[in-house]
Amino acid sequence: MFDADRELSASEAAPDLVAYDQVTEDEVMAQQPRELAAMESARQFFGAELRHWRLLRGMSHNQLGAISHDSGSLIGKVEKAQRRPGRDFAQRMDEALETGGVLERMWVDINSSAVQEDSIRPLVPDEPNTPWVGCEVFDPVREWLEETVPVFATGSSHRRVGTADIAVMWSMCDVFANADHHLGGGYARATLARFLDDVVGPALHSSYDSRTASELYAVAARLCDLSGFMCFDSAQQGRGQRYFRQALRLAKASGNAALAAHILTDMSMQAHYLSRPKEALWFGAAAVRAADQSGSPSTAARCEALLARAYALRGDASASAEAMVEAERRLHRARPGDEPDWIRFFTERQLSAEFMYVAHDGQRPRDVQRHAPMVLADAVGMERRHVLAAATLAASYVPDPAAAAPDRTIEVEQACQVLRDAMKAARGLTSARGIEAINIVRRRLAPYADMAVVQQVENEFQSTVALVG
Repeated sequence: MFDADRELSASEAAPDLVAYDQVTEDEVMAQQPRELAAMESARQFFGAELRHWRLLRGMSHNQLGAISHDSGSLIGKVEKAQRRPGRDFAQRMDEALETGGVLERMWVDINSSAVQEDSIRPLVPDEPNTPWVGCEVFDPVREWLEETVPVFATGSSHRRVGTADIAVMWSMCDVFANADHHLGGGYARATLARFLDDVVGPALHSSYDSRTASELYAVAARLCDLSGFMCFDSAQQGRGQRYFRQALRLAKASGNAALAAHILTDMSMQAHYLSRPKEALWFGAAAVRAADQSGSPSTAARCEALLARAYALRGDASASAEAMVEAERRLHRARPGDEPDWIRFFTERQLSAEFMYVAHDGQRPRDVQRHAPMVLADAVGMERRHVLAAATLAASYVPDPAAAAPDRTIEVEQACQVLRDAMKAARGLTSARGIEAINIVRRRLAPYADMAVVQQVENEFQSTVALVG
């Protein structure tokens, strides 16, 4: 909020930053004062208008201050949006410049807008201890399928949202997605949450036409989906579920079936990670259904692949294999240039990763090892992907202690070698999923704790990854 801010009287003030008695337009151009980006903030709007009236009346900062009993320095700072004016300051400026009350009305309007924006609730309430709940408590699929379209309180702010705002938000999607892919959900999660609350939320409550509304809802949905995924990756499952739900509501309001399918697939992945096959299948099937309406083969392929993982988790090998065949068939029909930006990562190599994870869930270690080289080759520079893939490969080598085998040394050594590779990529990683993937292999290696190679892995983990965590 703006506050009253008055400095020294004119007689006590320091010399003006630009000393001149008479101001002409040519002199103003010669001085080249700092340009104000009037749209940047309410203060800059006010400062630009104050400068306009001062120059219109041909006054310097000190001349105006001598009339209003303010320091020329203060007036200059208000014009540059470096100080916040109070209402009494606006009134004095109106009187000294004979504006007819323009500046006071602007001050009132700015503060009314600020109050309204402050009253806007966050898109997703910050409740870090909220637990993840199953379909018996929370069923976003039914919300997606029902006929009611979510309505957002538009027009409660004086601000007008346009194509430039939408373009900036889409560019931020790329920034946050890249941060998440490389270093994990914890790296920029808090920053994205702040961006949603400070920029996206107020934009949703601003004024815009119907065409802009569809794009605004879509980009807001994508940002909420990214935030949900970051929370999921950071072991904040309940909070992530809330973001996913809001993302799905926004996608429905935008009419974007491809984005809705993508969000439902992320929810299926979260349920799979939490070992909830019922919800993983429910979300996955709904994602496929939405993808069928989207006209996006890549989206449909990813949906089928995650549905295959859900079937594998439930132990249905036949249905899992059928879904993977369908995923491959759909991806062959995709034209990357025609696909939405957020799904273009889903290539043949990413499909190989899904084949690997399905094989892992289906307890087929040889198939994991067959697909792993291509997956790891595609993970260069993508630390989280590398960790997840390498840990999955390492797990495939760990022998079952209960199984009869003459010598398990070679298999344990292979598992440890791959796990050490995963740990190198995990240094600095802010992904709870990634660290847990490593820890699962460590627990599977526990029966072989007397082997030197396993002890070496443990020592390396404690001296590198554990310290970073």
